[in-house]
Amino acid sequence: MTFRLLDSPLRSSARRSRRAAVLILVTSIIAAVPAPAWAALISEDQEFWIGLQAARELEAAVGVVRDPALADRVSAIGSSIAARSDRSRLPWRFRVLATREVNAIALPGGFIYVTAGMLRFTRSDDELAFVLSHEIAHVNQRHHVQMIERQFIFGALVALLTGNEGSTRQIAQLVRGLISRGYSRDHEFEADRVGIDLMRRAGHAPAGAVAFMERLRAAEGRDPSSFEVLFRTHPATGERLDRVRELAW
Repeated sequence: MTFRLLDSPLRSSARRSRRAAVLILVTSIIAAVPAPAWAALISEDQEFWIGLQAARELEAAVGVVRDPALADRVSAIGSSIAARSDRSRLPWRFRVLATREVNAIALPGGFIYVTAGMLRFTRSDDELAFVLSHEIAHVNQRHHVQMIERQFIFGALVALLTGNEGSTRQIAQLVRGLISRGYSRDHEFEADRVGIDLMRRAGHAPAGAVAFMERLRAAEGRDPSSFEVLFRTHPATGERLDRVRELAW
């Protein structure tokens, strides 16, 4: 049980003002501090559990393609790349989402998805390998965990300063929000860099990454509805293309 002293209106107002000032300061500090290279608060088992809950929700909401040929192709290419990652021991899972949107999604713990629309858009195994390796790289670098921990630390500080110690969100909601909002530019560029290295190690030609990005940029203005999600959660396609060209050659 927590006991509190009743404050006078003036004292309460002054305290609220101090809390507001501190909150603004803390917000600016957190925003300025880069995320650590490897997050430490969430264990690998917890990361997998978080990803599993999010994966169940995603599959229930969107649906999964059951065609064995498509599923096997994605799983074979993805598993080969994941085996070259720093986190090869994760129970990686690769599935195809039943939507025509051109998109790919990585969830914490090694749950990787490409959409049926993405499979139709890619024209070779090398292009698909780049898409999968980019998502695998997000997990390899623990980008989700860094985002979750950063949000958790910020939320805990806000709760402490405002006196709302019990106002915490469910982890699954947090994951959905973070995935919807997208990764930072640094995370996306790092996923391209690490992803191209992984696909190269797995025997795929990085030229596939360039071909994919070139066609993606060309398609950007033709069918915005199909590409809306992908473009919303990534940096400018032209900027990524320039960097991918440098990395591929």
